[in-house]
Parts: sequence; C-alpha cells; structure tokens
Amino acid sequence: MCQAFRVTGRGRPPLFSDEIILGKALSMFAAAGYEAMSVRALNAELGLSHETVSKRFGPKSELYRAAVTYGAERFIADFDRELAAGGAVDGLARLRATVRAFMIATARHPALGDLLHHHSIGEEQRMTIVGETGLADRIVDTVSLLGHLHDAGAIRETRIRELWFLAHGAAAPLHFRAVSELFDPFDGPLDDDEHIGRMTDAVMRTVLP
Repeated sequence: MCQAFRVTGRGRPPLFSDEIILGKALSMFAAAGYEAMSVRALNAELGLSHETVSKRFGPKSELYRAAVTYGAERFIADFDRELAAGGAVDGLARLRATVRAFMIATARHPALGDLLHHHSIGEEQRMTIVGETGLADRIVDTVSLLGHLHDAGAIRETRIRELWFLAHGAAAPLHFRAVSELFDPFDGPLDDDEHIGRMTDAVMRTVLP
C-alpha cells in the first residue's frame, strides 16, 4: 500500500514512497509525453529537491520504464482479477469477460492508456509499455481467443485492433467524467457498473455473426 509521505526533520523535504513517485511520474508522462515531461517539474510537484528522483530512479529513460512497469502491473492485476471473477473458461463467455475486465482496468488506470495513446510517444517508448510488460501476453491471448471463436463460427472475423478501440472507446465516459456529465439531463448520472455492463453487451453485439 502506498504511504503518503513523512518528514525526516525540520526543513527537510518529504520522503515519498516509490509508488507515489512512480504514480505521479506516470501521470506526467501521460499528460506531456516522453520528451516534454520534466523530471525537474516532477520533483517540484512533489516538493522534493531537484535531484531526488534522479538519484532514486536514475536517468529519465529508467524513470519512464519504472513508471510504466508500475502502471502496467496495477492494470494487469486488476484485469486478471476481473477476468477470473467472470468465471469463464472459454467461448463467448470468455470473450465477454475479457472485454468487461479491460473496460474496468482501463477506467481504474487511465494514465496508462493516455500514455499509450499519446501522439508524442515514439515506437521505442510505446514498445516499453507493451513489449516489456505483461500487456503483450494478454493481447496475444485475446488474439488467440478471437481466432478460435471465428474458426468455430461463433463470431465474425474480428481483429484485435478493432476490439481494442471498441472497448477503449466504450470506457471513455468513465475517464472523461466532465464530458459525460453533459448527458446527465437525458440519461441521469453515470452508474459505472451499469455502463460497463451495457457497453460490454454492445461490444459483444458488434462481433457476432
């Protein structure tokens, strides 16, 4: 569990847990992109001396990898937990559970998705997010499931890119809360669980034959 901070003595800067520093770094990388993100600004945001983060995590490239690993581990833990909670071993039920778990994890950890989709992130930085974490394994598993279901005639041919952006877009109201509230006069306040259920059903309808 992340500890907030503690002060080591009068006049000294607070000592934050790695989790808090990496979580803040991930958010700042997601907002600014890799090149524009300032480690000095990160230190200032946390009230630390300008060399604190670099001394703990090394150069910016290593901070990026540490922040991405931290974010991906949290995302994957929630995804795997929700997928297991679905209780589906295979078939359409497994695909539905996968879509639902992805939407939940995306809503809980928006910074990772924002970073992955950031226009200024280059191929090397993007591959750090996907290729050096367990995300790649989950993508490969889903590709295999889509192929199996298509071969069995259970779904139309569905590409992983298609499914990714369908599910990611469906989860958008859970991330862009201020925009979502514009529709409250028509739909009422957003109920997260209801929305995830309805949009999971909607995504599944798009892949059926």
